[in-house]
Amino acid sequence: MSPDGTAVLRVIVVDSDPETRAGLVTLLAGSDELEVIGEIGDAAGAVPLAQRLQPDIVLLDVQAARYTAPLSRASRVFVLTPAEDRRTVESALRSGACGHLVPGEFTAGDLIRTIRDASKASLGLSAREAQVMDLIADGWSNGEIARELFLSEKTVKNHVNRIYSKLGIGSRPTAIALWRGIMTTLPASD
Repeated sequence: MSPDGTAVLRVIVVDSDPETRAGLVTLLAGSDELEVIGEIGDAAGAVPLAQRLQPDIVLLDVQAARYTAPLSRASRVFVLTPAEDRRTVESALRSGACGHLVPGEFTAGDLIRTIRDASKASLGLSAREAQVMDLIADGWSNGEIARELFLSEKTVKNHVNRIYSKLGIGSRPTAIALWRGIMTTLPASD
């Protein structure tokens, strides 16, 4: 569990350069919200490793970017590419990657924000619904949200119902998990 009570995001690092891979693992190990559950240098081995470990996040280097599509079926994939490598980034995004990061230019906190931003963007909420969802994710009640946003409690409840409808869910914990990027697919029971 992370300090804010949410589940820790499980990460696999795929990078052919052992030094870069070790640096990424060390960087991520410093976060209470991320846990590196696997690392591999062989791009071809990334898919079976991910199938076995079921990570929430997969970080892929440029050489492994061609495996974005199969990996993105069950995990959020972020490609590690130099800023000037637009072709690889665009190809990875078309294949299902959630985003890209420039190696050596991000922190564990940046990665967490990128994951959460990708989750939020993919959920299709209006600006007001996103504002309400941010407060829900911070543990606010409908009454507290109403006072903060100068809305009636009934209006907040309507926003919450629309959020649940758009997300296809029925509970606050599931909404929060989707919003924070902790889960990428819905459990069968929700």
